[in-house]
Amino acid sequence: MPNELLALILPISIFTVIATITPGPNNILLAHSGAYFGIKKTIPHILGIRIGMICLQTCILFGLGQLFIAYPKIQFVLSLIACIYILKLAFTISKAKPPTSNKAHQPFNIIQAAGFQLINPKSWAMLLTASSAFTLAGDLYWSSAFLSILLFNTVSIPCAFVWVTIGKLIAKKLQNPNFNQKFNLTMASLLLLTIPMIFI
Repeated sequence: MPNELLALILPISIFTVIATITPGPNNILLAHSGAYFGIKKTIPHILGIRIGMICLQTCILFGLGQLFIAYPKIQFVLSLIACIYILKLAFTISKAKPPTSNKAHQPFNIIQAAGFQLINPKSWAMLLTASSAFTLAGDLYWSSAFLSILLFNTVSIPCAFVWVTIGKLIAKKLQNPNFNQKFNLTMASLLLLTIPMIFI
C-alpha cells in the first residue's frame, strides 16, 4: 500500500469515531431499538445503516454532491421529506408503550434503515466531508475512496453497538410506565433536535 494511503488510515479512523459516536438520528434510533428489542433484533438496523451509507458514499464519490450544487431544489425537497419523516418517527417513539405490551411496534429492518440514510442529514454531512477530505487526487483517487468506504463502515460498527448497548442496559426500567414515558419523550425530543441540522 502506498505511503499516501497509509497516512490516511489514522485520520479517517479518528474522524469516523467522532462522527459516528456522537448523537444523531441513527444513534438515537439505535438506542431506542436496543431498549425495546435488544441487541440481536437491532442487528438488521445496524446492517441497514451500513448498506445505506456505502451506497450513499459511493454515489457521492461518483458526483452526486455536485448534483445538489447544480440543482439546490433537489436538496431542499429531500430536506422537507427528512423533516416530515423525523417528525413522524418522533411522534411514534413518544407514544410507544412498554416493550411487552407493544407488539405492533417493530424494529427497523435492513431496507428501512438503509433507505433512511437517503434523508438522514447527519449521514449526508459525514459522507460529504469524508468524500472530500479523505480522497487523493490523480491515480490514487479511487484507492483512497475505497479505503475511506472500508474504514468508515468498519470503525463505525462498534460505535453503533455502544448506543444499542446503552439502550439495552435500561430495557428493564421500561416496564415502569413513568420511566417508559420519560425515556420515550427524551428520545423523541433528541430526535426533534436533529431537525435543524437538515437546514444548515
